[in-house]
Amino acid sequence: MKIKLLSAFLGMIILSGCSLKEEVKEVQDWKIQNDPYYKHRKSQFDVLSQNEKYKTIMLGDSITDEGSWDELLNNDTIQNRGISGDTTDGVLDRLNSINKNIKQVFIMIGVNDIMRGRDLDVIFANYLKIIQTFKDKNIKVYIQSTLYIGETRKANFNPKVEELNRRLEKYAGENQITFINLNPIFAPQKVLKKEFTSDDLHLNGSAYKLWAEQIRKFLI
Repeated sequence: MKIKLLSAFLGMIILSGCSLKEEVKEVQDWKIQNDPYYKHRKSQFDVLSQNEKYKTIMLGDSITDEGSWDELLNNDTIQNRGISGDTTDGVLDRLNSINKNIKQVFIMIGVNDIMRGRDLDVIFANYLKIIQTFKDKNIKVYIQSTLYIGETRKANFNPKVEELNRRLEKYAGENQITFINLNPIFAPQKVLKKEFTSDDLHLNGSAYKLWAEQIRKFLI
């Protein structure tokens, strides 16, 4: 009897250990800060943080990173502060490199959090911390909707994208922040249109041109 109890106890410890390892791995998967590309991009942002000519930041993940914003908007005072693969945690960890001359920021972040299984409450809380950091510096914030994902991955992620946007739009309305909803253009049926993407996630040139048209009127 004692042997059976001991075996059962050891089995529980082993199972608990496996569960703990899985949880640790899941947490580590959220840590974009460990990614070499993130580290290299952040290090550039740190050393360039004193360049005073810039007035506007485009802030986000790969969808922002891949945009040639100065050319798209014909404005050389725009900084591209996108990092491929970035999350709300990653953005929070690199806000110390904000240039003192920045007047406005256009934010789009959250899809990588969702794709990695991050809880929506955590994503939204992080988003509010990001916004508050800019507000504390008297930088005008524009929240851009997180874009829906395309057909091949829509079922797993788009309901959460929709809920995140619902929360962000509500918060923006209650706090006099402009919410720029790009989804009616790129995903009118709540699925990213094939004409704007080749991988159901990232955008092509036509999409960036339309995006730029939507935010040009807000530029300083």
